[in-house]
Amino acid sequence: MDLRDRLADVRRRPHLYGLTTFGEVAAFVTGVDAASEWRFLEGFREWLAAKSNLGANLAWQVLVTRIAYPGEANDFWVAASHGESNEAVTVLFDELNSFLADREARNTEYPQRG
Repeated sequence: MDLRDRLADVRRRPHLYGLTTFGEVAAFVTGVDAASEWRFLEGFREWLAAKSNLGANLAWQVLVTRIAYPGEANDFWVAASHGESNEAVTVLFDELNSFLADREARNTEYPQRG
C-alpha cells in the first residue's frame, strides 16, 4: 500500500488507527512527515497560507482549523476548542489531497535529500 492509499484508508477508517480527534489525526500526519525525513509535508503550510490568505506565520494545524471554521475569531482557544472536530479532519484530508495532487501535477515530488 503506497502512502496515498494509506492516507485514504486512514480517512475512511480513522478508528482502526486509533484516531478519534483532529489532534490525533494531525499527529499521525506529522508522524508520516517525520518518517519521510520531513519531505512529505514540505510546502504544505505555505500552500495552505497562500490558498487561504490567513497568514504564512501559522502552523498548518491552525490553518486547517481556521479553514474549517472561517467565521470564528482567530483566538488560539477557539482553534483548540475544535480539537475533536470531524469538520477539521475532513478539511485536513481534503486540503492534503489537493496539495499532493497539485504537487504531483507540477511534477515536483518532494526532493531527495542527500
